[in-house]
Amino acid sequence: MLATLSHRGIRLDKLMLFHLLLVTSWLLIIAPFFHSTVNQVPVLLSSALVPLTCISILFGLKLGHGFNKKSYSFLFASWMLVWLTQLI
Repeated sequence: MLATLSHRGIRLDKLMLFHLLLVTSWLLIIAPFFHSTVNQVPVLLSSALVPLTCISILFGLKLGHGFNKKSYSFLFASWMLVWLTQLI
């Protein structure tokens, strides 16, 4: 299990999980706006997930991303927006 700490004391496993969930929610939010065939959208989103998550994690490490109420609220709001966009 990955439980090491970054230079600023942030657990890397929490950082990776947070950014994976955040990038996944953003990709699901923009998914209805793609105008390609139905079969291509899941392939496009799943292939973009890993590189975008890696980039997001690197930015989070560079900026010293911490976990507080505001960051968890932003993640929750992102997933509520996913629910809303998929509902419509």
